[in-house]
Amino acid sequence: MYIDDAFRPFWADGLRNVIVNNSKNLNDWIKDGNDYQINSPVASNEFTINTYNRDLFLKPISQDCNRFSTSALESIIKIDNLEILPKSICWILIKQYYSAFYSAHLILRLLGYSLTQFDGSTISTVRKIANIFGNLNSVNIENGYYLVNYVNNTRTIHCKKQNVNQTGGSHITLWKLFGEKIKELNLQMLSTNSSSDIQDISLKLDELIFNLDYVGSNNHSWLSRMRNDLNYKHMYGVWHPYNLPKPQLELLKRNIGLWKSNIMDIELKNHIGNELVRFSYTCQFIIGLGSLICKDMSFRCSEGKSYLNSGYSKIINVA
Repeated sequence: MYIDDAFRPFWADGLRNVIVNNSKNLNDWIKDGNDYQINSPVASNEFTINTYNRDLFLKPISQDCNRFSTSALESIIKIDNLEILPKSICWILIKQYYSAFYSAHLILRLLGYSLTQFDGSTISTVRKIANIFGNLNSVNIENGYYLVNYVNNTRTIHCKKQNVNQTGGSHITLWKLFGEKIKELNLQMLSTNSSSDIQDISLKLDELIFNLDYVGSNNHSWLSRMRNDLNYKHMYGVWHPYNLPKPQLELLKRNIGLWKSNIMDIELKNHIGNELVRFSYTCQFIIGLGSLICKDMSFRCSEGKSYLNSGYSKIINVA
């Protein structure tokens, strides 16, 4: 069993059979207000959308999946020529972070959870629809980042606002949700399958969570902390005048493409005192995981050509 096999039972129900890559993303689809109802009372930070057909919201979700998959790939495959400034690796590491960030968004969506920002005009439509069906009750629904849950085979999506300011920003909110869902999924894997392959995969996911929580990082946010240190504080000697030890620099440069290999072979532990390698390898593991799930899903569409053919598959062929 491979790691993508282990994730397959946890795909969002029905997503693999979407064949039309709708031009609208989830936020725009909700903003249009044409294909759903709100049949239950709303709260200021929570509401549930009801449709006649699950595909109506899976199609815009598939658009978001393609959007994040291509963003992740474009971020990781466009690595500039290192021969010009052979010691400059800062932007490679930052690109790896953003590719992992987009990949985490992607993986959550493939598993049935979308962290989506609903702006004022989108929430205005939600209020209008809720009022039409008698379920607004003068509630002032707040705009912001919502966790959208569509994992199970129902015709509803449940939207609950996330407290981004309290968590520490949209990036940390994303990593918090990603870490929580990976931990939940890991436990579910072990409870349904005790094979040695699953145990190996579970141990790998434990290592991933350990790194997301590294040095006491709250909300699984270590990658975000490292990105801030690299991008804004110019730490770790990766910017001019460069003082990163040559063995670490060569190791990072040599392993830029680990995400394309067997990600189970990516060493996620044993990097004490070498935070940049831990950071790079953890990012690449997440990137590779997102790519593997997309590849698997694109091959398993029983209704025709997968929606992923019009986005992910085009870019991965270049990569």
